[in-house]
Amino acid sequence: MSPSQTPANEDKESRPRFPPWLLAGVWTLPALLSTFETVVFSAMSGRTMPVWRAFVSESSGWYTWALVTPLVVVLGRRFPMRRATWAKHAPIHLTAAVVAGALQALVSAAVGSLLATSSRPLSTMFWSWFLSQLPVTIVIYVAIVGVSDALLARRRAEERERRAERLEKELAHAQLSALRMQLQPHFLFNTLNAIMALVRDVETERAVRAIALLSDVLWTAMRVGNTNETTLADEMAFVSRYLEIERVRFGDRLDVAIDVAPTLSTALVPSFLLQPFVENALRHGLSRRRDVGHLRLTAAEQNGSVRIVVSDDGAGLAPDWEERMATGVGIANSRARLAALYGSAASVVLTAGPAGQGTSVTIDVPRHS
Repeated sequence: MSPSQTPANEDKESRPRFPPWLLAGVWTLPALLSTFETVVFSAMSGRTMPVWRAFVSESSGWYTWALVTPLVVVLGRRFPMRRATWAKHAPIHLTAAVVAGALQALVSAAVGSLLATSSRPLSTMFWSWFLSQLPVTIVIYVAIVGVSDALLARRRAEERERRAERLEKELAHAQLSALRMQLQPHFLFNTLNAIMALVRDVETERAVRAIALLSDVLWTAMRVGNTNETTLADEMAFVSRYLEIERVRFGDRLDVAIDVAPTLSTALVPSFLLQPFVENALRHGLSRRRDVGHLRLTAAEQNGSVRIVVSDDGAGLAPDWEERMATGVGIANSRARLAALYGSAASVVLTAGPAGQGTSVTIDVPRHS
């Protein structure tokens, strides 16, 4: 944790701030209500008081609270009223409330004396204000401490949520990087195995062609780099190059059809998303056929999502396919990446083809560009 992220600094930044205009606005409301009350009662008693005189007389005490509020907030944070500390801190707050009440009474008495709202001496007006308003003073003091504490708790909760969200994103990025590092060597290993098979069978021209295609695929992978997402057009282009490598090995026994809606070319999908599913279709499905096997890739928009389907008419799902998928690298990593990027908004569903022949993989990711 850097110095700028220490708990002390975080606590300082989470302190509720009360700009002067906000304090003035908050305490103007009770000042206006008190002014209205004074004017009405004066009129009812037969002594009409000008509104401005009533406002100045009543607002002086409330605006004193506006000046005192930041100090009360600081005391509330410095001496919190918690279960373990209330007995020790209560006398401090009681003393502060009495001092705040005395200050408010002094200001109100002084303003009343200047406006000649009463013929009583200043000291008498002070004690009258102080003693009569003391219960209200304590209630106001407690309200300030309570509201500031609630605002502080809310600010801290929001900051914790922001930190948790930031950490979650950083963790997801680290997980995606780790998953991608696992996936790319896995792909490279399987491709090299296919080339080695061609070399063993003395298929020199086909092996050279496969190596050239592999170089092109690796260059594309390097160009993508650490990008978690790529356009669907680029992803399909990458898969097409990979299928060219496999077509060198399969020859005429592999028939590929790709059907992508033109409007989805710029839609973003996870990079290297489709290669594991295509590889599984070839390795576990079509490689067992002696005749022509068909692989179909389609992409269409459905309910705000990009739905990609990889289907084949190969051997179908093995009885223990769920266990294999859980321990494998390709599909398991792809599902983990989708969950890290999109949460529950993305899904991967494997289904068997008609009469148990072939396999279909349906991938849904949120549509975004």
